[in-house]
Amino acid sequence: MAVNFALDGRFVVRTASAGRFASMSRMPVPGDYAPTGAADGAALARIWNLMQIEGEHPRHYRGLRRTEINVVDLFCGCGGLSLGVKHAAEAVGLRPVFSLAADVAEAPLDVYRKNLRPLQAVRENVENLVDYSHRTCGNRLTPDVATLYASESLASMAGHVDIFLAGPPCEGNSNLNNRTRRFDRRNELYMDAVLAGVALDARVIVVENVPTVRRAHQGVVERSLAALHGAGYRTRDAEFVRTASDFGTPQDRRRHFLIAGKSEKTVSTSDFDALKTPAPTASEALASLRGVERRGTFDRPSRLSPDNLRRVRLLVERDEYDLPDDERPDCHRLKDHTYSAVYGRMRPDRAASTITTGFLSPGRGRFTHPHEPRSLTPHEGARLQGFGEGFDWLASSERITRSEYASMIGAAVPPQLGFAVGMCALSIL
Repeated sequence: MAVNFALDGRFVVRTASAGRFASMSRMPVPGDYAPTGAADGAALARIWNLMQIEGEHPRHYRGLRRTEINVVDLFCGCGGLSLGVKHAAEAVGLRPVFSLAADVAEAPLDVYRKNLRPLQAVRENVENLVDYSHRTCGNRLTPDVATLYASESLASMAGHVDIFLAGPPCEGNSNLNNRTRRFDRRNELYMDAVLAGVALDARVIVVENVPTVRRAHQGVVERSLAALHGAGYRTRDAEFVRTASDFGTPQDRRRHFLIAGKSEKTVSTSDFDALKTPAPTASEALASLRGVERRGTFDRPSRLSPDNLRRVRLLVERDEYDLPDDERPDCHRLKDHTYSAVYGRMRPDRAASTITTGFLSPGRGRFTHPHEPRSLTPHEGARLQGFGEGFDWLASSERITRSEYASMIGAAVPPQLGFAVGMCALSIL
């Protein structure tokens, strides 16, 4: 597996291969991005990535008979993981077809429909798509794959799915959850997602979550691996924790991936390493949005309280990045704490810290704009998640609320990380 870049006149040319698939793409280089002097592969990869974030689209070589791959995405959200897989498939000459997308929330499903155009998009809880009984394995209950039941919508596609994707809720394992962390009913949805992939007899199953999913008291990862092994999937070394900024996202987001396939091929750490790409800084990712008119929900910063407005102004005026303790609220100021990033300002010369569902509030993390005394906008959060300008957030309709944008953008898989995962999945088809 490899992705290589070269300069050909005014074009950056990318050649990509994953397993038995390979192809080439190219993008014209605008004057602002034209490299000065000799440009190595890493520099050209960085240019390519920045152009995609700015909304440029690669021109793919398309043979006369492009092979289709069938993709299903459950807990699809707004489609960051699917978008990355789409880009990977197109990079190696394939035509991705999204047969089914499902999510319980209407707004992200609408955004997914607009951008990925699935054949079916259903607002459904995955718990309602599969059912199964358990058997005892050691001191733990393990799903009995032999009893697996799939709904009619899933059963009709069984045996025809190449890549199955799922991003079950991570709140039950998040370090931000102080109430039900590690033992939360929602953690079982990880198991349901895996068994939905098994019910589909998908050739490759990819499940995404937070790295702390490994510490869930229900043991959902271990139980899922056992179920996958029993269903004929290769599960040795099937887990990976990867950081989005290593693959070109202007954000230090870490995610856990389970990638299991039915072929004899497996994914290795070196496969991921071959796909690493320098990340833009937060300032570079946001640069072209600095002149955007602040009209509409998608491009407006939050209205801050007088105290928070004073705090963000102090950070910018003093050119500081961590809020001094004497400016913090009493819940921080009156005790020892480890919340230095909370109320912090983004560093313009680095990738942003993790964009969470609270990124519209300076009091929820390091979410003060790197250059201006204000919160981020939903548009800026999407940029820092690596979504390009070509992605349609339905902003012109004004149907989606700020909280819905915060939720779907903050929960998304950055497409650049999705590209790397997609290349790995394609390599074992």
